[in-house]
Order: sequence, then structure tokens, then C-alpha cells
Amino acid sequence: MYIIKSIKHMRSAIVVVLGMLSPAMASIWPIPFVYTNGTSNTAANNAQITARSPTSPILDAAIRRYNELIEYESFTPPTDYNKRPPATDGSLAGLSVLVIDDDDETLSLDTDESYTLDIPTDGMAKLKASSVYGAMRGMETYSQLLVFNGGSRFIKSTPIHIEDKPMLKHRGLLLDTARNYYPVGDILRTLDAMSFNKMNIFHWHIVDSQSWPVESKTFPDLQSKGAYATNMQYSYKDVQEIINYARLRGIRVIPEFDMPGHTYAVGLSKPEIMSCLNKQPSWDNFAPEPPSGQLNIAKPAARDFAIDIVSEYVRLFPDNVFHLGGDEVNRNCWKEDPDVRAYLGANPEETVESLLVDFYDKLHGAVESLNRTGMTWEETLFHSNYVPPKNTIIQSWIDEASIPKTVAKGYRSIASPASAYYLDCGHGSWLSNVAGTSWCDPFKTWMHIYNFDPMANITSAKERKLVIGAEVALWSEQSDPTVLDARLWPRTAAMAETAWSGKTDSRGHVRTTKEVAQRLHNQRFRMVGRGIMAEPLQPLWLLRRNLALGSGGNGGGHGSGSGNGSNGSNSSNSSAANASLDSMGEEQRRILRRKIEALKAIELEVEQLKEDRIEQTTRRLGINKIASMNVLSLFGRESDWQRVPNSASERFGAAPAQLTWDLLKKAVAEEDKYQSKKNWSSTKGRGNRKPPIARRLDADSIKKFGVYPMQQYPILSICDSCGRQVNAHFLKEHQETLCVVSAVKREDKRSAAVKAKEKEEGPVVAMAVKDVGKRLASEALSEEGDNGGRPSKVSKREQLRLEKEQREKEKADRREQLRVEKERRKREKDEKKERELAQTRTALDLDKQCGVLSTEPGSQPCTRSLTCKTHSMAMKRGVRGRSKLFDALLQAHLAKSRSAAAAKNAASNDAAAKSSNAAAVRNATAIALGGEAGALDESFFEEESDADRDSDAEAELVISGIRCSRGKPMAVRPTLLPRRRHHYLRVRDLFYDALKPSMGGDATDALAS
Repeated sequence: MYIIKSIKHMRSAIVVVLGMLSPAMASIWPIPFVYTNGTSNTAANNAQITARSPTSPILDAAIRRYNELIEYESFTPPTDYNKRPPATDGSLAGLSVLVIDDDDETLSLDTDESYTLDIPTDGMAKLKASSVYGAMRGMETYSQLLVFNGGSRFIKSTPIHIEDKPMLKHRGLLLDTARNYYPVGDILRTLDAMSFNKMNIFHWHIVDSQSWPVESKTFPDLQSKGAYATNMQYSYKDVQEIINYARLRGIRVIPEFDMPGHTYAVGLSKPEIMSCLNKQPSWDNFAPEPPSGQLNIAKPAARDFAIDIVSEYVRLFPDNVFHLGGDEVNRNCWKEDPDVRAYLGANPEETVESLLVDFYDKLHGAVESLNRTGMTWEETLFHSNYVPPKNTIIQSWIDEASIPKTVAKGYRSIASPASAYYLDCGHGSWLSNVAGTSWCDPFKTWMHIYNFDPMANITSAKERKLVIGAEVALWSEQSDPTVLDARLWPRTAAMAETAWSGKTDSRGHVRTTKEVAQRLHNQRFRMVGRGIMAEPLQPLWLLRRNLALGSGGNGGGHGSGSGNGSNGSNSSNSSAANASLDSMGEEQRRILRRKIEALKAIELEVEQLKEDRIEQTTRRLGINKIASMNVLSLFGRESDWQRVPNSASERFGAAPAQLTWDLLKKAVAEEDKYQSKKNWSSTKGRGNRKPPIARRLDADSIKKFGVYPMQQYPILSICDSCGRQVNAHFLKEHQETLCVVSAVKREDKRSAAVKAKEKEEGPVVAMAVKDVGKRLASEALSEEGDNGGRPSKVSKREQLRLEKEQREKEKADRREQLRVEKERRKREKDEKKERELAQTRTALDLDKQCGVLSTEPGSQPCTRSLTCKTHSMAMKRGVRGRSKLFDALLQAHLAKSRSAAAAKNAASNDAAAKSSNAAAVRNATAIALGGEAGALDESFFEEESDADRDSDAEAELVISGIRCSRGKPMAVRPTLLPRRRHHYLRVRDLFYDALKPSMGGDATDALAS
């Protein structure tokens, strides 16, 4: 009874929330500062973004990125489940973007991120911003307003007017990459998620006691000895890639190099400048966590090292803020260090505290001298005698009370209290010898994070302005890439809204977690669709039924809780399985009729493929170019569509589409019944049934696509020989039988001497050692016949001797082959060098070659092409004797190269299009003959044994589909395709509800008619 009452209270709260927010605003996170909306709905099938003025490269990249995202995204709010698409009153003509100052791409604390967005009921939407980064925030809002339902895209509650700007300038996320390593791809994906929530600071806690994973050119031993492994390091190139990727999304990267504490990893390469290095087992007397180790502040070499680190990494990280750490220093570490005690004995006027002040002073002075602003943890200000420069930014973490204390002293503050913003809390102690909870329990829920107000207890308007930001932190003692997304999202999104929108709206109303829950649910589902594996907040049952009921009043919708009759879904869920069509209530009839109509609409779309005449050039582009997302959602990926069978096959055109539809409809229905009834085989009258046919393939297809391709996303590998993308299940067979490059390499490995010997004597047939015994027995029988029936005895020792001789002979043959191969490679290498020298002796063509002359005496001009990477553009421009300017010659050279590449690709595509798809032919023929896919004998198609392999173009389409809308390194997990997965699961639900086995075919047909 208590649970029922709680659900009723929750449902009432949802009704209140829905009454306060329009459907359009329920899609936006974070909520805009000022917004107004109407009651119309606008079709948005043409939602592309264009620029109204000359744009910057950053804005161009953002427009391309959001256009791709809008094209492929099909987000449907959970509350719209099983709802009809709304009637529209107009059509959107796209979004026009105007940036007032598009030349200014500076990204700093003072960057203007404000924007204005107007979306009419009919016509062109307009976005206006002062900077390119404000335009990015506006495009994110615009993308969130677009919702998808019933095969169409639209915007609710138009016309819409939004005026938006952030409350805090610093909206950050700290990620600790030292305690556990995160690959670059995971960091890039996290930056994507931050941009979806309008965050602008990536605080990179890049090193700590446990490891030093970043490359250092000043001290190379730091990462070689301090990193966990060679493949767990960040090179300069990696760091620059992350910084550039973040900048294109309006995110600043602030590095943190924590000193003088948390520096054990430095001691692995520089123990001479360290104190209390890895004290065991009493590490807790010297450090907050193992391993212990701090820079020896009594040694000038330690101070010089710290200054050199700042000087090196200030040049690598371009942001004007540099975090110096300064937290959790342990005085006992220095007091018990013999070198420190000796220094203090020789200098009685000095103390540990004065040495620490001197260290901080020189470190912050180095930052200021390099024209950077220092940032530090609160201990530097409150737990030492040092007085930081007034422009220093203080990050508060120990407790919430330190925030008002910081601004009271006149310093700018970043709020990161462990009591509210530490995402690692609540997972228990990570030290095996300590029982109980973690130091910062309890777990920080999204509601707890949302309810925290950084401005609390600060009444002065001047001091409130000094609170410039908020930042959540994920310390990685118990986190790594396997849990990264779930630990961060959507809890970080809760902080992102309060930092952007504040706790109150423009009317002064304080938002509660009940009011924002629906929007956060929508944001979480949207992020999952974009490749961010955010953890769920509530059961999907509640989101679909209770929320949908809340907006539907007392009608008999899902979750209405009607106690009698057939007007409530509670009643229908328990009785529909056994009810006939006549006993169904009107509400169930209406719902089922709507589902069948949706199925018919999709089936009609597939039927249309048979009637349309598809041009040959269109076929080459693949099914993605000729079928809508509804059709593709049935299969999840293009490779699935091509396999059972290929509706874009040149041999059959679109003819097998209906066969595919019937097969899939049958398979999905059987699979749902199979999976929903675990005791299927024991059901009376059913008997044993085969597993679903759509996902149990023939043996040859399993090698290429896996056992359950409709459930498993493809894991593609790249062939080392030919460079093609091949399914991991099929890689070995591809390399052994199909890869032309591998075959050539295997042929080349046979030495010239062996080939010549085969030509003279015939091929040498190698005999396995285990077959020697058989040969001896045969020889013995032969001798027995020659000796008048007297058997010839072959002793065991003789057999062993012959086997040994055979093995030695085989080893000698292999050694000979290796020697000949080595000589051949050496000869080829010498010939290559000779050819290169011959090229240098030919006449130099400065219109085609680099021509830069080295400063070394006797050197020749460079004979590489105009795109030579060895010499700079300036050096190549300075070469005299060219017929035209270097830039003109370079452009002509690049154009010629592109034309040649295009011609080569066209030829490759033509060859791929001409090759027939034997798998599609075999499956289509088998289905037409009444069998299952893959039922025909392989010998029926012997002449086309390679035809069913993916062409390069098809493989590329699969890759592009998996990567969804962003092809950057790992912006989306390579094995993740949630958007199409979402479509497929939705259609499968329709199949399941519309084709219930207990209702029978007659009832379904009667209702459909």
C-alpha cells in the first residue's frame, strides 16, 4: 500500500511539472534564461544550419558538426512513446546564424557566450550571437528542440523566442588521468558530452603520485619511468589534439601539475630532489594516500625542477590559466627528512613553513612571469603563511564554508566542495586494509548536486561576483574507461544547469528537482543516442507510463490506474494476453489499431522500393541513400539489410524487399515469443521450436557477421596487408583466402632457388614427420614382396634415425630459404638506393620538385615533390628558378593528385558495383524456394565464391554508419550505434504488441481490416 501511495504522489507531482513547462522547453538542458513560446507545432524536415555572414573556421566546423548531428539524430522523448505525431501548422526553412564578431576566436574567462534564438511557426529560424562560441551554445539549444516521431521531425510549441547567457563564467569538469589512465578517445568523447551540456572548462589533473603519463621534452625520464606503460602516455601530439578538439567545442583546457605534494612519480627518475619517498608501511604518516613522496623544498634543485615544469607546459597548454595544485602537503614528511633537518640546523632562521612559503612564492612568480594566471587549491591560501597574488583563482574543496571565506578575502573562487561535487564518493574504501565506507560518503546523487548553491551564505553583491565558477571532480582511484561515462553522466549535467542557468528563473522562482526531472531524463536519453553511456535514473516503465499518464488526465492511457473495465493499461496488461478481439475495450482497440497503422506505413515504404526505378549510380551508394530511417531501423545497420537479402543488388534490383519484410516480420515475432517465454519448449502443443531465424545464420555468414548480428554491433578490424576494414569474425579467413596482398606476400616468401628447383625437378612435396612411420611400413611391405614373402625387419632405432634425418633436412631447407630471402631483400634494398641516387643525378625540375638546398657542404637540392614535409613552406617559397609562384605550382600539383585519386576511387567503385553479391542471390533464392536463408548448397554458387564479400565501398558505409555523425578519432565508441538501435527496438515493440501469439492471426487480421 505504501508503494502505491508513493507512485500516486509521484504522479501528481509530474502533473504539476508538466503544467509549468511547455513541451518545447521540456527538451532543453540547461534551461534558457528567458524564453517564450506559443502553442503551434512546426514541421522541421529541413532543419539545416547556414551562416548569414562570413564565418570563421571554428564556426564553419560547428555548423558542419551540428548539421551532421541533426541529419542523423532521431531523438524521441520517452513520454512520446506510442503517441501520434502532432499536427503541424507550418514548416521550418532551416536556421540562419549571424555572428556579430566572427573574427574573434579568443577563448578565455571573459568570452561572451550569450545568444538569441527565434523559431517561427513557418519560415526561417534565426540565431544571433556576439561570438562564435555563443553561436555554438545556440546551435546546441536548436538541436535539442528538434524531436522525432512517426518518421518525421518537428518542433513543438512554436513560435519560440529565447534569450540565453551563462550565470557563471567557469563551468568545469576535473578528470584525474594519473591514478588510472584514460585513452585519448575517452577524453574526446567526454568533451563531446560537455558541449552537449554547455560546459566550457576541462580541468585536466594530468599527473599525480601514482603516475606521470604526459610527455616531457625537458625531463624525458619522467614519463618513461613514471608512466604505467608505453601505451599509457600522452604525447605532445595527443595533448594538442585534445586542446584543439576542445577549442572547436568552446571548451578551455586548464592543466594541473600538483606541487610540491603528490609527486612520488617524479622520484622514480629524480630521487635526489624528493622527501619521504614511498615510506612503507607507515605511509599514512607522510601522505594522504599511498605512495608517499613530496618535493624536497629545502633543495634549490627541487625548486628549479618545479619552475622548469611550469616553463615547459605553459608553452604546450595555451590557456591563460595554469593550475599549480598545492593541496595536501604533509609537514611531517619534511620534518623527518634528514636533508631538511640538516638544512634547518645550518640555517636556524628558517623553518618548514618559511621554506614552503618561499617555494610557493617562486612557483607563482614563475607563472606570473610567463604571463599566466595562477590557480591553486584552497590550502595555499588557508593552510599556509603564503599570501597568493590577488589575481590567483582559489579552488575550494574541503568544505562549503571556504567559498564565502575566499571571496571575503578578495580572491576569485571556484566552487568544488567534496560534500556536493565529488563524483567518486560513495563507492567504499579503495584501500584493502581499511573496512567501511569512503572518506567522502555518501554517494552524490544528481538531486544532491542540483540542490547545492555556490552562492549560499554570500549576501554581498560584490562578493557574489567573485564566485566565477563551479566544477565537479572525478578522482580516479576507483574509475577508469570502463565506468567513465556512467560515473560522469547525467550527474555532471545537474551541475551544468545550475552553473549556466542558476537556481532561479527570470521570475525569481527557485527550481526544484521535481520540476527538472523530466528534462534531465530527456537529456540523458539524448546523450545515450549521441554515444554517451549515461547511467539511467529511473525505470523505463515509469518514464513511459506514469509520465505519459500525467499529461493525459484521467483518460484510460498507460499507467492510468483504472480499477475496472478495460480502459486502464493495468487491466489491459494483465488480461490482453487471454482476451479475444471482441472482449477488448475501446482503448485497447485504439492503441492496437494505431500500432498496426504504424506497421503498415513502414511496410508500405518497403513496398515502394520495389516500384521505384533505382539508377545504377544510386545502387552504388548503398541502401542508406535510398531508404528512410524507418526502413533501416528494422535491420539496425546497412550490413544487416544487405545480408537477408540485399535489396540494392543489381541482379534483383529492389525485388527481394517484400521477401525480406516477410522474413523479418516472422523472425521478430518468433524471437519475441522465444525470449519472453523461457519455458517455450515445454508449452503444451508448441513443441521444440528453432531459435529465431533472422539471427541464426549459416556457418559462412557467422564468420563474417557473428552469431547474433541483430543484437551485436560489428567489431571491425583492419587487415594488415590490404588495409581493408573486415569484421573481426572474418579477419582470419580473409587473410588466408581472399586478401590479394597477403597471397602475393606468401608467394614472394618462396625463394628464387626453390622456384628454380621446382622448375627443374617438379615441386618438392614435404613429408610430415608423423608420416615417416607410414613410409617405412610401406617400404617394408615392398621389400617383403621382393624377398619372396619374407618380411624385412625395420628396427625402432632405424625409424628414429630416419625421422631425425627428415627433420634435419627440413631445417636445412628452411635455413636455405631464409638465406636466399635475406639476400633478395638486401639486393632489392641496394637497387632501391641505386634508383634514388639515379633520380638525384637527373635534371632537377623545380616546377615539380622541392629544390631546397641543404646548408651542408657538397649537398644536392632536395628532389622530393612539392609536398615535401622535410622542408618548411617558407624554405620552399624561397627557391629561385621556378616558372611560377610556389603556391600556384603547389595548388596545381594537389589538384592533379586529387583528380588521380578520384579516378582511382571511381574505378574501384565501378569494379565493386560490377561484382555480384552471391550471398544475396543465395539467400533470396532459398527464401523464394520456401527455405531459410543460407539453405542452398555452397557448390551452387562456386563460380562466385568471392562475390558475397563486402566491397570497399560497402565496408566504408558500414564504418560511417557506426561512427554516426562524427568521424573524429573516438567521438563515438566504434562499437556503438544507439540511434539505430533505438529505432530497431521501437519497431520491435510494435511488432510484439501487434502480433501477440495469444491473440491469434484471425483477431489481428480482423482488427487491421
